[in-house]
Amino acid sequence: MSQLPPLAALKAFESAARHRSFTKAAQELFVTQSAISRHVRHLEQLFGIPLFYRDHRAVTLTPEGEAYMYEVVEAFSRIDLATRRLKVSGRQNILNLQAYSTFAMYWLIPRLGKFQQINPEIDVRLTASTAPLDFDHTDIHASIRTVNGPLEDDLRGDKLFDYRLIAVGAPAALSSQPPLREPGDLKSAMLLHSMARPEDWGVWLNAVGANDVPLERGLRFESSAMVYLAAQQGLGIAIAQSFLIQEELQKGFLTKVFPYEVPSERTYYLLSSPRHVGDVALELFRKWLLDELASDPLTARTNHIEA
Repeated sequence: MSQLPPLAALKAFESAARHRSFTKAAQELFVTQSAISRHVRHLEQLFGIPLFYRDHRAVTLTPEGEAYMYEVVEAFSRIDLATRRLKVSGRQNILNLQAYSTFAMYWLIPRLGKFQQINPEIDVRLTASTAPLDFDHTDIHASIRTVNGPLEDDLRGDKLFDYRLIAVGAPAALSSQPPLREPGDLKSAMLLHSMARPEDWGVWLNAVGANDVPLERGLRFESSAMVYLAAQQGLGIAIAQSFLIQEELQKGFLTKVFPYEVPSERTYYLLSSPRHVGDVALELFRKWLLDELASDPLTARTNHIEA
């Protein structure tokens, strides 16, 4: 019977192969780089073949190492899934999430399939609300919402991203009469307001130096999603959260009326219920969400006023 490789050595190889880096593998597994190297060399001695090519700047997988990596990564993925399923066996694994309707429709729902694909055992129940957060009297596991100011001391909050506000309208808005050449010209335009975000127009106009534009005028809608749709239909000019409408901008449904991008006073957070911190479903969603944002170049950008 052949000798089986030690589990620690397999995990070290799997991480190093996946990252193509001994350094990143060491960071992920909270060990030293030399420990990763030692485990990999042990496997190479056990198999009698090299798994990595090494030079002074980088490591790359040999053809044998590449083929072995796919098998080992798949094996660890199956072990991880089986472990998570065992942890929640015997009870319903439900994740109750809450988010603003516009954020859910434009950002979260289009990506939620990725989470379900890797976590099929978790039943997500997503609701929308702008009411004050109440973890004490609801069974909400976590809420994604914007915060302006410090968090409560006993509340775990993961900062997701800052974002920018932009003025948008239907493409025809660029040829409107009278023309919109600078923000002050909005005095003659129909402004579209979100009652869920009543301060956005004031923040944007103040930042671009157009404080004389009257804010009491215009059409008002319950949510930003309604505002974006109204802007697409040519009803007026809206202030939008830039990261939410990238698809509409790319497809030409909406267009930036002015080049200015203004940081919002709000910041998006994932707020976890103190009663559910540590629950498997919540912690898996939290890790997935933070990883998803880290890989998204748009939401990872630092915001500033641009002209």
